[in-house]
Amino acid sequence: MADHQILIVGGGAAGIATAASLHKRDASLDIAIIEPSTTHYYQPGWTMVGAGVFKKEETARSTASVMPSYVTQIRGTVASFQPDENSVRLEDGKALTYGSLVVAAGLKLDWAAIEGLEEAYLWLSRSGGGA
Repeated sequence: MADHQILIVGGGAAGIATAASLHKRDASLDIAIIEPSTTHYYQPGWTMVGAGVFKKEETARSTASVMPSYVTQIRGTVASFQPDENSVRLEDGKALTYGSLVVAAGLKLDWAAIEGLEEAYLWLSRSGGGA
């Protein structure tokens, strides 16, 4: 027997929206979401950050506060997929099995990956010119 009927990798907007859609269709489904982050960023709001309407911090919420109550939240990172076994292995070594898998892993924030981005953000913040 599987650990969860539906296992979703990624607790961002796509993963949560998928869980909500599936739950709306069948509230009896056992849905789990694997998400390592404790902070959820509302990425559509980032266009407004770039335009200077919002500050980056205004797009952040705790992951727990945006996670639907009807899903099992698993805090962890997927290290590998075993599709022939309907399972995933987490970085801590734990294996989880599923009936159906949804992969909605988003991106990993790395502001330092773009040379000068952090400095530009700090300059804008200090000058009052935007984010």
